[in-house]
Amino acid sequence: MVRKKYPKATGPLIVHRLDMSTSGILLIAKTKEVHKELQAQFINKTIKKRYVAIVNGILKNKKGTINLPLRVDLEDRPKQLVCYQHGKNALTHWETVHINNGMTLVYLYPITGRTHQLRVHMAHHLGLNTPIVGDDLYGLKKDRLYLHAESISFIHPITRNEMNLKVPAPFLDKKIKF
Repeated sequence: MVRKKYPKATGPLIVHRLDMSTSGILLIAKTKEVHKELQAQFINKTIKKRYVAIVNGILKNKKGTINLPLRVDLEDRPKQLVCYQHGKNALTHWETVHINNGMTLVYLYPITGRTHQLRVHMAHHLGLNTPIVGDDLYGLKKDRLYLHAESISFIHPITRNEMNLKVPAPFLDKKIKF
């Protein structure tokens, strides 16, 4: 679909990924050089991302950090699991935004970008022990996964200007009121 929209693009287009059920911002590059520069910013952890999620429960603390290493669950793919022996480092900062109706709206700031990182960090008993609403892998299925890549900040590879992009979560003004 992206290739159709940008047929003259060179090199890889997708700079990073979102879990299939996650909505929100996704960076693409139209040239190989821009892709390489954006990838370098991800590797150097200078790109800042914020996700918004609704979790099933009330959090005790207002903010915190979750540092749980993750690896694929070989017996239950595509699930990931916490593994201190073979897992890769996974770090997430989080903060409570609002509590309503037994649920908490949180901002999530992934420092690393592991598969299902935010979903596992929310649901795991050593994380927040509170799955994201609608998480069919680590919680209970609902009409959608209430996880959205809301904002991203990076240095534009050509202009060298700081870019701050934001797309509001579509679920915040619909069924669940916060």
